[in-house]
Amino acid sequence: MRKLGIALLVACAFSARAQVRESMTVEVVQVPVYVTTSDGKPVTGLKKDAFQLSVDGHPQAIDYFDTFDFASATSEPPAIERPRRERRLYLLLFDLTFATPPTIARAQHAAEQAVTHSNPATDLFAVATYSSNRGVFFLSPFLSDRVAVARAIYTLKASSTLDPLGLALASAERAKFVTAMEQAGAAAGSDEDLSPFLGTEVADTLKGGQANQDMQAMPGNRLIEYQIEGLGEAAARLGMLEGQKHLLVFTEGFDSSRLTDIRTGPKTSARPPNLDARLLDLVKQMHETFVSAGVTLDSVDIKGLRHTFDSLENNALYMLSRGTGGRVIVNRNDIVAAVDTLVQAQRLVYVLGFRQGERKQGRISVHVNGLPHGAEVSYREGFGYTPQKTADLDALQLADILLNDVPQAGVSLTGGVRTSEGQAEVAVSFGRAEVVPQLVDPTPSVELLFYIFDDHGAAVRFKAKRINFSGKARVNTGYLTLNEPFALPKGKYTSKVLLRISGTRSMGFVRRDFTVD
Repeated sequence: MRKLGIALLVACAFSARAQVRESMTVEVVQVPVYVTTSDGKPVTGLKKDAFQLSVDGHPQAIDYFDTFDFASATSEPPAIERPRRERRLYLLLFDLTFATPPTIARAQHAAEQAVTHSNPATDLFAVATYSSNRGVFFLSPFLSDRVAVARAIYTLKASSTLDPLGLALASAERAKFVTAMEQAGAAAGSDEDLSPFLGTEVADTLKGGQANQDMQAMPGNRLIEYQIEGLGEAAARLGMLEGQKHLLVFTEGFDSSRLTDIRTGPKTSARPPNLDARLLDLVKQMHETFVSAGVTLDSVDIKGLRHTFDSLENNALYMLSRGTGGRVIVNRNDIVAAVDTLVQAQRLVYVLGFRQGERKQGRISVHVNGLPHGAEVSYREGFGYTPQKTADLDALQLADILLNDVPQAGVSLTGGVRTSEGQAEVAVSFGRAEVVPQLVDPTPSVELLFYIFDDHGAAVRFKAKRINFSGKARVNTGYLTLNEPFALPKGKYTSKVLLRISGTRSMGFVRRDFTVD
């Protein structure tokens, strides 16, 4: 955590508890602002006095101003690691309901290329699918491991390991995708689609067209309703993560005639539009969730060129992204270039901060002076608060703790690693007296997650252990020690162990670096 220009300490990316000269506590709201030229390139060099900020229609002082250029950032030693708010988190969401297999395949290639061209020092990617029967289903947490992300994109399946956080990737899976990426690079350079090198792994997921199956099973309005709710739930899960957060959805869009009075094609009826009040209300709630969680919703129409530009499906994408600060890509056949343009437009962010005061929520307006003709300004048009719904930490937060070595004070863990030829034994110990008083009925237990990371930061091994403290086992004296062996080839590694007490937010964490000779 670093000091800001007015001695204001900002603790998280959206609404944070801060201190001014350690004498008072205020709420600080951060407003990420993206300014681009007419061709989508970031406008650089803007200063604080170029921005005018209003809240609920009234001028608002900018108490904090900063600029993050994600393209220019470089990797730093762990001792001076970049704050987590200075990173980009992209959730790549593939819509299997309002799409067809051919367009999903185009979206997969575009997403993989966006990952390949990104900055590993600042950009993390999670992969998820949406379908009406499963909602938003995460295939991976936010990772810098490009191989694991590519595997999730092209298979649209979770890893075959039993890792509940989705960090670890089985050796065989990793080897297959490393080989495919190397073959693609050798065949036609880094822009080559990996699909021909990977067989038909995604065929089962999309067999027959997920959209056709879903649409035959339920009315169109219900499909739209489920998607709007699913997007909001996904945004809420990102709310407690730090960084510039983007949900990038690849979709053909839905028929928006129940949500807008905009019509396409020749006028065939004088009847008023048949708007659905419930759907309109759900869209409003979804926007409030995105604003509250500090997430932008970016949309890409993977259908490509359409006969009518103002199609109802395009209108749906604009309606979904409106007010979140996100961007919409429509009427483009080159999806790879389109997604690259979108990501590049967001590489430079101006962050405006203001004191929230007594306001719990509000509407935001930003004006930028002296911009060239055709320039575009996008930002989140409000602020608020999303409460935690459960006592347990979300799996995305747990993965973030492990990947970023976030210290935990709930349980004191000690650990060590003993190595021999091709083998490493990870030992972890904790005191019963510290754990037992925190146990929650009816699940008096703790879970320990053991991970081994290689020197590139990829999770290559995983094991989980659960310890029950029911009945006579609920003794609160002495220590418990667990030893877990891992077979490993020669190399440098890091062991990370996360302990969590079931039904609570109390955790312990320990990390050890080691070498297998």
